[in-house]
Amino acid sequence: MENTQPNPQLSYQERKNLEEKEKEEKRKKATQAKTLRGILVWGVILLLIAGAGLFIWSLYEPLGQDYSQAMPFEGQAHVAEGTSVEYKTNPSASGNHWPIPLSDGIYDKEKPDEAGVHSMEHGRVIVSYKPSLPTQAIGRLKDIAGQNAVILLPRSKNDTDIALTAWTRLDKFNFNPDGTFDEKRIKDFIRRYKNKGPENVPGMGGGKPY
Repeated sequence: MENTQPNPQLSYQERKNLEEKEKEEKRKKATQAKTLRGILVWGVILLLIAGAGLFIWSLYEPLGQDYSQAMPFEGQAHVAEGTSVEYKTNPSASGNHWPIPLSDGIYDKEKPDEAGVHSMEHGRVIVSYKPSLPTQAIGRLKDIAGQNAVILLPRSKNDTDIALTAWTRLDKFNFNPDGTFDEKRIKDFIRRYKNKGPENVPGMGGGKPY
């Protein structure tokens, strides 16, 4: 334990000077600690502001050209699950559909169009691709499509490498000659048309994976 008793060998003035020195050291340490806390608090605040700014910028980043086209409305009635529906567009962008939609998510197997159309009615965007695409490209598509209200799946009926569908909207395109594809085109389509269906269902949207 620290000895706090006055040193009898010191004079009264020396003890007083020592006490003042100790008090001054304590004040300095308290000031330094307060300053350090202030720096830390402001550092956290600035990080939060920067993070919020980046998030807002990502939401309002200027969109590129809209390559999609408006598709004719083909109806939106329910038909019994298992019923085959003939659609006028490839892939389908509206029309009669099964009662339970396809759940949001990333799929490695093909899913029925009749379930996906119901998902688009609920505001979902579907990104479909030819199953023959390179594994690396499919992995990149998974990175882009990994968010709520987006469905990614292979579709052998596609007549282009990639197709983007939302309710009554369609965009489809092939890879570039060098094997790359326009990632921003996909991101812009998702930003434009996600949650724009006639029956907007928030969150994961329910449904089933079929």
